[in-house]
Amino acid sequence: MSKEAKIRVLIVDDSVTARNLLKLLLSEDPQFEVIGIVSDGAQAIAFLEKEKPDVISMDIHMPVMNGFEATRQIMSNNPVPIVIVSTAFSPNETDLSFKALEAGALTILPRPIGPGHPDFQRNGKIYRSTLKSLSEVKVIRRHGGKFIPREIRETDQNKSDCRPDVEQDQLTGNLVAIGASAGGPGALQTILKSITPDFPAPILIVQHIDKGFAEGFAQWLGHASSVPVSIPKDGDRLLPGRVYLAAGDHHLGVKRVGVADMSSSSPEHGLRPAVSFLFRSAGAVYGKNAVAILLSGMGRDGAAELKILKELGSFTIVQNEETALVYGMPGEAIRLHASCRVLPPERMVQAILNQFNSLKKH
Repeated sequence: MSKEAKIRVLIVDDSVTARNLLKLLLSEDPQFEVIGIVSDGAQAIAFLEKEKPDVISMDIHMPVMNGFEATRQIMSNNPVPIVIVSTAFSPNETDLSFKALEAGALTILPRPIGPGHPDFQRNGKIYRSTLKSLSEVKVIRRHGGKFIPREIRETDQNKSDCRPDVEQDQLTGNLVAIGASAGGPGALQTILKSITPDFPAPILIVQHIDKGFAEGFAQWLGHASSVPVSIPKDGDRLLPGRVYLAAGDHHLGVKRVGVADMSSSSPEHGLRPAVSFLFRSAGAVYGKNAVAILLSGMGRDGAAELKILKELGSFTIVQNEETALVYGMPGEAIRLHASCRVLPPERMVQAILNQFNSLKKH
C-alpha cells in the first residue's frame, strides 16, 4: 500500500462507547479512514455487499449475529482481513475467541482502554499497528469455516531430495516441531485431530499469539486432540504422544533430547516466541531426526531455519497455498526451497508417520 493510500476500516461493535473509542484511536493516524460503523455481524455482512474495507475490526459478543458467525460468513463469501477486538480475555471466554480464529480471523486483540488510563496511548498504538499490518494481508476464501478443497499438487522439487538417509546414525529419538502464525490455529486443530496417544514423538508448537491467550489456546487445542496439550516449564521432560505449546512471552526449544528449553532470550523477527528459535534448537539437538512443519502466517519467521533443517537431513513440510489463510511464512519457505513436502494439514500426520517408519527400516 502506498503512503498516500488510505486504509479503509469497518468497525463492528454493539457498544456505542467502544465504537466511539475505536474511531477516536484511528482518527489519530491520518492514514486510516473509517468507512463504516455497524453494531452487529449481520449489518457487517450487508455493508460488504456495498463496500469492501481493507480490514475489519470485529467484536465477538453482539446481538443478531455474533463476531464468530459473522467472521465465518465473511470468510466464506467475501473475504477481508478480520481482527477480533474484544474484552474476552478470561478463561471462560477463550473457547469462543479461538472459534473466531478458526473461522478465519487473523488475530485477537483486547479492546483498548479508554482515555485517562495509563495504557491508553500504548493500547492505541498496538491497535493501529495491528490493523495497519493486517490490512495488506491477502486472505483466501473459505467454505463453511473450512478451506475450499482444491487439487493438491506436490512438485518434483519438493519430493526428490528428502528421502531417508540410509547411513544415518542410530536414532536418539524423534521430534516434531511446528511453527504457525496468522491462520495457524485452524490448521493446528486439524493436525492434532489425527494425533493418537501412541504417536512416536513429542510435538512442540510455536504459535504467534498474545501472551494473555496462551493458556486458553492450549485448552482449546486440547479439546481437538486425544493427547495432552500443555505449556511446559524449563527443563520439563518431553514425552512421545504429547503436545507442548510455547508460553506467550517465552521461546520454546529443546536443551537436549527430550528436555524442554523455555527461554526469555531476545525476540527474533520481533517475536517471542519465535519459530526460528524452535527450528534452530530442533536442528542442533535432533538433526535429521527432527520433523519440522511451517504453517500459515505473516512474515518470514522460521523459513530460513526450515531450510537449514532440510539441509541437515530433517523431514520438512510446508502448508500448501490452497489451504493457508496467509501464505507469508510458507511462501518464503517455498521460495528458499526449504520443503520436502507441500501438503494440506489433513495429510501431514500420515506423511510424518510414513517418514518415521522409513527411518526405522534403515
